[in-house]
Amino acid sequence: MKWMHLQLKLLAVFLFFVSCFAAAEEYQVAPAANWVKHHKLLTPEIPRDQIRDGTFYLMLDTQLQVSEQAPQQRFNRTVMQAVNQSGVDYISQLNIDFDPNYQSLTLNSLGIIRDGQYIDKLNSAELQVLQRETDLASRIYNGTLSLNVIIDDMRVMDILDYSYTVSGSNPVYQHFSTKRTLNWSVPIVQQFMRVKWQKPTPLYINFMNGESPVTKTKLDTGFDYQISQHNEPTLSSASEVPHWYSPYKEVYFSEVNNWQEVVNWSLPLYQSAIEVSPAIETIARQIKFQHADLESQIVAALRFSQDEVRYLGLEMGTNSHQPTPASETLALRYGDCKDKTVLLISLLKALGVEAHPALVNTEDRKRTASLPVSPSLFDHVIVTLEHQGKRYWLDPTISYQRGDLENLAQPNYDVALIIKQGETGFTDMFTEPALKRIQVSDNYQIPEGIDEPVSFSTQYKYGDFEAISRRSSIAKNSLKSIEDDYREYYQDTYKGLKTAKPMLVESPEDTGQLITNEHYTIDDFWRPEGNDFQNDFYASEIQNSVYKPEQRERNNAPMWFRYPNNIETTIKVTFTDSNWQFDDEQATIDNPFFHLEKRVTFKDSVLTLYFDYSAKQDHIPADQIDLYLSERKKLNNATHYGIIKYGTNSATTTPADDETNWYSVFILSYLAAIIFFIAAWRFEVRKRPEFEGAQFYPVSNSKFYLYSLFSLGIFINYWSYRNWKFIKQQQNSHMMPIARGIFAPLFFFALFLQLIKHSEQTFNKNKILPTAVAFVIWLMIIVCEIASSLGDYGMWLFLIIPLLWLPIVNYIQNLNQPKDALEYNSKWRARQLLISVFATPLLLYGLIAELYLLPNSTIITGDKLWSYQVNFLKRQEIMPSDENVEYFYSDAFFDFRDDGNGMTKNTLFSYWKNEQGVIEKDLLYFNEIKEVKADYAKSPLTTSSLTVIDHDGNEMLLFLSNEDDLDRRFVAKVKQRLKESTLATEQNAD
Repeated sequence: MKWMHLQLKLLAVFLFFVSCFAAAEEYQVAPAANWVKHHKLLTPEIPRDQIRDGTFYLMLDTQLQVSEQAPQQRFNRTVMQAVNQSGVDYISQLNIDFDPNYQSLTLNSLGIIRDGQYIDKLNSAELQVLQRETDLASRIYNGTLSLNVIIDDMRVMDILDYSYTVSGSNPVYQHFSTKRTLNWSVPIVQQFMRVKWQKPTPLYINFMNGESPVTKTKLDTGFDYQISQHNEPTLSSASEVPHWYSPYKEVYFSEVNNWQEVVNWSLPLYQSAIEVSPAIETIARQIKFQHADLESQIVAALRFSQDEVRYLGLEMGTNSHQPTPASETLALRYGDCKDKTVLLISLLKALGVEAHPALVNTEDRKRTASLPVSPSLFDHVIVTLEHQGKRYWLDPTISYQRGDLENLAQPNYDVALIIKQGETGFTDMFTEPALKRIQVSDNYQIPEGIDEPVSFSTQYKYGDFEAISRRSSIAKNSLKSIEDDYREYYQDTYKGLKTAKPMLVESPEDTGQLITNEHYTIDDFWRPEGNDFQNDFYASEIQNSVYKPEQRERNNAPMWFRYPNNIETTIKVTFTDSNWQFDDEQATIDNPFFHLEKRVTFKDSVLTLYFDYSAKQDHIPADQIDLYLSERKKLNNATHYGIIKYGTNSATTTPADDETNWYSVFILSYLAAIIFFIAAWRFEVRKRPEFEGAQFYPVSNSKFYLYSLFSLGIFINYWSYRNWKFIKQQQNSHMMPIARGIFAPLFFFALFLQLIKHSEQTFNKNKILPTAVAFVIWLMIIVCEIASSLGDYGMWLFLIIPLLWLPIVNYIQNLNQPKDALEYNSKWRARQLLISVFATPLLLYGLIAELYLLPNSTIITGDKLWSYQVNFLKRQEIMPSDENVEYFYSDAFFDFRDDGNGMTKNTLFSYWKNEQGVIEKDLLYFNEIKEVKADYAKSPLTTSSLTVIDHDGNEMLLFLSNEDDLDRRFVAKVKQRLKESTLATEQNAD
């Protein structure tokens, strides 16, 4: 694995240098070509209530020239105005992407318009070519470069006007096609789309989600197509929509108008790479030797391409679509989807099985079939074959897939274009899963006594792609980590739950399932309810599948719904006590969205709850959301079952009341301890003896250190005060001992010098420590005091501070003074023990909190969270499972699971426990956010708040600590991410 990482890093460095040299040759500055049509700029009144990121778009202009004689040219002009400082930050830096393998970039113009005057920025802007491997995390290298442009002297209300031309197109495409989005989520004054088509055959023009007028002008050869739009209405999409849904209007220009031409274009690309070389024949013979039947041989070939050839794509130039020959991929033992597909087809061919590539679109999915014809629509390729009258879909890029051919999880991207001679359209990919996605079997052994522990075991059978996902998770995170996650999941319900046996994992080769077996004991199974005891059982996997949408009003946007999705849950409760009685019942919920069967039976002291759920469609139409929510409520009621054990419960308060009482007891106890301490101290002061001959305030090293900690540092101030009081009496000076005690760290070195003077007068030498060392210790005390109040581990530094005082404490205690003074001062008194007992939990709390095991008083970065904390956030679906926490804050007192909020790369999240102890949560992706409003705290005792508003006006509230102004940094980071998200969305739309 380390060698693979080293190879990837070396490859990335090589590509970087190659791309830099290429960029130096292909990037230039020159005016736009004569064929480009220039449009007059309009500057209307700014619609400030619709502005996002402080940017007002005045013009988006895209023009293409395509001919048979010259390379394709694409001219882009963008004009946008910085309405506020946020807009200045947003538009003062640009990134223009191009592929040096087949494209050259020309920067045509760059300037700003200020007060009606154009200021050219081509000479003063900073231009730099950067490597842009945007798919590097997916192990795909495409060689894309980006011209990074930083504009100087950008001001509020300036208008940025820039244009560039990219010449060249990927030579792998034989036919021209392009598309353009025509309405956006932000206002745009002018939009232009032009294709200067200099070929004799006209282009096919198609629209999605509405049309716009197209002006068609005859040229000597071909046509000039133009679309002009002004102030097109804005449009925003809802959250939680299916992959295939898009409400935006789009125009498609294409040279082809039927899918057979795309098939004919793809066929030679794959046919030239499919081969049965000697090396491939050798592997095929090994497979035949190890597997007798053809079905097993097909699966073995798939397994080889998945497990023996790692995923890595070098997709520069034509390699973006031209697969590598099978023998070369086999020799390299790496390849991308098309390379692994070709290798698998070659292996199958050697086994006597006919198979074909199948192009799919993993994003548009079913929408792909309704889109205009274009070879550039597809982003993935898999293998398809027919065996005994049944079609199979095989994806060689999937890892951790198991099962025989009949139980193999079939990838489903809704439709696929099979690359086979004679194919003219799409093939439906849906295949009914052979196994249920999840099967849950919960077993409870209930003893007679309410205080006796309950035995709880659960078995999960994961099928289809759920098994693949879980198997991959175990491989990446370790079985121990998964086991801990599962235990913590159940501990959210049962605080007293403990592991009885290690988790056992099974993976049957024939079914491809992943089976987990867990065994626990529960000490607090019963929940007091008045004089009785209660517990509830839930089919939680089913309930989680029928989720509540965050956005109810959806503007005709459908809601995503998992399909296919089949879940079976069986809960068996075995009672030791034979006095239990339950009625059998049966219920069915059937609607357009899902089907649920429920059966309750009771026999031989065993209560069995059985639930069988299946989804019926992959989305909920917007006009059926209310019906769906009504059916969801029925399902939640049906998948919940409560039992009550009647008896005498001495508790007369609810858990909430107990919590309130304990909180009151906690506060009153501390107040009582402080009052007792002050009273006892004042009483002791009156009776304190005078020790004849005492020159200072001696105390033992052990008491000084421990009492300094337990008093949270106050004893250092008191000890200093008492010694300065002696010095004042000896010198008859006008110093203020109490002030020097309060600011003890600042006067440490001064106290040391006084003791040096005393040592030299008494012993004719320095018996404490060298002055230079004392000076260093003094600096260390000052640094520790400052760092303990500002740093991340201040409480741990606090443990060191008393140790630094010990040299002078030790000197004073060893002076020839009355021994009874040392004994009296070193004795622990009741008030000191009491205050230590009460202060120790606070000390421990601070130490543990600084290890981030408890909620911290400030905003922290995600790398400071422990894995179990991150796993909790992912398991509860508070944050996306495939992202990492970047910033986090919880103002809970003891348990971060009570509430918190934070940020990942693409989302903001917030969660809290309601009065019933149930976690509620909010999650917004940055591309769903319209604006954020910060209300910063006015004092250190209050928190700041951040109101996040999505495009539909819904609000989400985040609370932030204002310590060290981290709340302002958090808000600044959020605004930066919003800008990046908007830019990415617009670039993708382009």
